[in-house]
Amino acid sequence: MSVKPVHLNIVTSVDMAKEAWDALKVIFEARDNARLLRLVIELSSLKKSVAENIIKFASLANMTQEELAMLCNPVDDNTLALRALSKLRSENLTLRTVLNNKNTKLFISDVTAELLQVQQRSITDTASKSSGTVKSQALAAAAHKTSFDK
Repeated sequence: MSVKPVHLNIVTSVDMAKEAWDALKVIFEARDNARLLRLVIELSSLKKSVAENIIKFASLANMTQEELAMLCNPVDDNTLALRALSKLRSENLTLRTVLNNKNTKLFISDVTAELLQVQQRSITDTASKSSGTVKSQALAAAAHKTSFDK
C-alpha cells in the first residue's frame, strides 16, 4: 500500500489493516464534508454580477452541480435552474418570472439559452442607441459647421 507522508503516521500507528483503513476513511470523509459544505455555500451564494458573462455564470452553476454529484450529494437540474434564476439581477426579472411560471421542469441549459437571447437583445439595443447618438452628434456638428460657412 502506498500512502502520502502526511498519512504515514496514522497508518503505522495501528496494529491491523482494518484500523488503518478506518482511520483513513475518517480523514477523507471529514475532508469530503468540508468540501461539501464549501460547495453548498458556493451554490447558495451563486449570483450574477453586472459584468459577469452569462456563460461563466452558468458554467459555475454546472461545475458546482457536478462536484456535488461526485460527493454523492446531487442537485437535480430543476433545483439548480431555480437557484440560478433566483440569483439573477433585477434587469432579468421578467425572464425570471416567465421561467418560474413554466409548468415544466427547468434545465440550466434552457435558462442559459434564454439569458443569452436577452443579453444579445440588450447588446443590440445598446449598440443601436449609441449609433443613433453618434449620428445625431454628426448631424448636429454638420449643421453647426454649415451655419458658420454661410
